[in-house]
Amino acid sequence: MARQFSRSYTSGHDVRADGSVAFDCSQDTDAWPWLTLGPRHPITIQAQNFWTSVGAIMALGGMEEGQWSALTWTEWTCGSMDAGMATRGLYKRETSGDGEHYAVTLYDKDDRIIADMRGRGVVFRNRNFEEWRGKAKSQAQSQSVKHSIEFAQRARLGIGPQEHALVSSLQVEDNQYVDALITPENGLPPANPMLGGSGDHVNSVHMIEVARQALCLLTDDPNVAVTGGEMELNRYVELGTPFRLDVREHGEVETVLTLNQLGKACAKLTLRR
Repeated sequence: MARQFSRSYTSGHDVRADGSVAFDCSQDTDAWPWLTLGPRHPITIQAQNFWTSVGAIMALGGMEEGQWSALTWTEWTCGSMDAGMATRGLYKRETSGDGEHYAVTLYDKDDRIIADMRGRGVVFRNRNFEEWRGKAKSQAQSQSVKHSIEFAQRARLGIGPQEHALVSSLQVEDNQYVDALITPENGLPPANPMLGGSGDHVNSVHMIEVARQALCLLTDDPNVAVTGGEMELNRYVELGTPFRLDVREHGEVETVLTLNQLGKACAKLTLRR
């Protein structure tokens, strides 16, 4: 996503001597409707992952005009079951054997940990980004299989009245899978105020919600609680083009899904309960 933003979920950024950034979190549920889903909901976690890291990177001067960022990997673990809405957080940079990561910890008003998140991404400059993406989207549309998806019943997916079904019922070939489709009409405001993104492609918050809906079907539990997970993001996933989530592992604690679109592997998604 490009650097230009008209609003910010975080404020009061305090850049510390060690390079970490402390910040405050918005409590405004009108501005950020996904806060109403609860502090442990995967949509909330991924939205906070994006906005907190971007806010800290900008406070550190890590992005300039004309630069873009892309998330390539993230993992998270939820903290206290009793934790409430995030009021503050801390961003840190980490270095390990496989490169530089960031880490974000969110706290509620009583200093209980809501979630620990880590991520890795790239910041790049491409003067022809819009042109390049335009060609990619046109190619995806021309190759897309023209068929409608019969979405799963809403009652099975743990979604509220303002949300939309994004996946089909479970299908079986060599393994279990669901078809999925994200469009402006089901995955972007104002049609779906709980989800958002660049509007250029399927974003991480869409992917994690598709995975959560698939998990509801796999467990036959619309209220299944997700306590953590991991995402490896390898390719852009296009809006308006169907994709498929294949179930690679499904145990009592962990479910692993792979995301494929137009015959190409795009992501690996892991949810833990």
